[in-house]
Amino acid sequence: MPEQVRVRFAPSPTGEMHLGNVRTALYNWLFARHTGGTFVLRIEDTDKVRSTEASVEGLLEILKWLDLQWDEGPLVGGPHAPYKQSERTALYREHLARLEASGHVYPCFCTEEELELERNRLLGRGLMPRYGGKCLRLDQAEREKSLAEGRPHVLRFKVPTREILVEDLVRGEVLFPPDQLSDFVLTRSDGSPTYNFTVVVDDALMEITHVIRGEDHLSNTPKQILIYEALGWKPPIFAHLSIIKGTDGQKLSKRHGETSCEHYRAKGYIPGAFLNYLALLGWAPPDGEILPLEEMAKLFELSRVGKSGAIFDETKLRWMGGQYLAKVPLEDLVRQVLPFLDQAGYLSRTEAREKFDWLSKVLETVRGHLSCLADVVPETFYFFSDELSFSPSQTEEMLGQVPLLKALEEALGASQGELKGEGFLSAVKAAGVAVGVKGKALYHPIRLVLTGRENGPELVKIAPLLGRDRVLQRIGVWTHPAAPVEEK
Repeated sequence: MPEQVRVRFAPSPTGEMHLGNVRTALYNWLFARHTGGTFVLRIEDTDKVRSTEASVEGLLEILKWLDLQWDEGPLVGGPHAPYKQSERTALYREHLARLEASGHVYPCFCTEEELELERNRLLGRGLMPRYGGKCLRLDQAEREKSLAEGRPHVLRFKVPTREILVEDLVRGEVLFPPDQLSDFVLTRSDGSPTYNFTVVVDDALMEITHVIRGEDHLSNTPKQILIYEALGWKPPIFAHLSIIKGTDGQKLSKRHGETSCEHYRAKGYIPGAFLNYLALLGWAPPDGEILPLEEMAKLFELSRVGKSGAIFDETKLRWMGGQYLAKVPLEDLVRQVLPFLDQAGYLSRTEAREKFDWLSKVLETVRGHLSCLADVVPETFYFFSDELSFSPSQTEEMLGQVPLLKALEEALGASQGELKGEGFLSAVKAAGVAVGVKGKALYHPIRLVLTGRENGPELVKIAPLLGRDRVLQRIGVWTHPAAPVEEK
């Protein structure tokens, strides 16, 4: 193995990238950048039924969106190409022949029915299911006869009767007793190689020094170590990451909400915020929580990655998203939210150019309530539409405050010119004095009337952006009702 660190991210293109995939890619990328090493991207697309080119393109787009640039792999090439397993078949055949020649594998003719019967028999006795070695005990004549007859078969690896020690940078020493391993399959009945074989060949030929992956692969590691040894290769250093859990402490899945990274990209999360949050799901930096990608790379060490499963909490992700959005220059933020406003039918790009200054003020007013770019739609709705809807309790509250609203209407009507914050505030206070209310009793019904919301930015900032005519129009719905108010 070369002295320089070489790590890889090797996803299977069988669907969308999920949170666990991206965290694995991120930790590999951070480790490579921290050590001055190489980050390799390899596509493990040997599952011919489920692998799709669309999934390959999707995962490449996610990595580009997150700015996790790979040093070797698809699109960029490298000295160990090709980087798709479907294009490396000849290499697998070559090394499988080596194992056959050295006597490390043998053909197994057991049918699925026979294997299932054996599995159920062992389970019925309270034992761990494992292959009993029936075909290993066949003599050479029986084996050659079955092969000559063309009987379907797989190739199994002969597992020695000894314990296997895995030295893991995250989990420490993990010992696998002999009774946990049985002769495992290296090729399927159609001759195609299995994951445990291809991953060893690829990692060895690509000179991978460290394998950083999810703990669901830990049980595969002793098998892979045996294949390394059989081929005369030194195994890489392993680091198995804990699973990501939902808020109920169980493995994160669809029942906890969205797990696809494409969902969070479509919502308009800032890539830096998304990566920052995922990095903290298992890694404890020496100081601070808000860490740009470059800073994370400087601080990242596997010794600070924990064994326990981390909890994915979208509330915390939203907080992180808000922290990052707060730092986006206002002009950039306006441009970034335009596709969301356009799609919602609020404002076309042409209209946005004409109203850029006004839109900038709107965004400046609501940005403290944004966690992702898609939030701009619900957070700015009342600036673009007068079709506000209210619950029965809200309607009852506002109907009970008609005297206050009439007093505010009168105070606003008495002033002239452009509606400014101080003028609106003076009118609100005058209305409060007129009917004898203040505090929440004064501001809450006015907020409902103008925005249809229970909370939000300060009214003194909202009202001037709505303008005098729209403010009076919305008050007039209650002080001069012409039709029933729509309830939600």
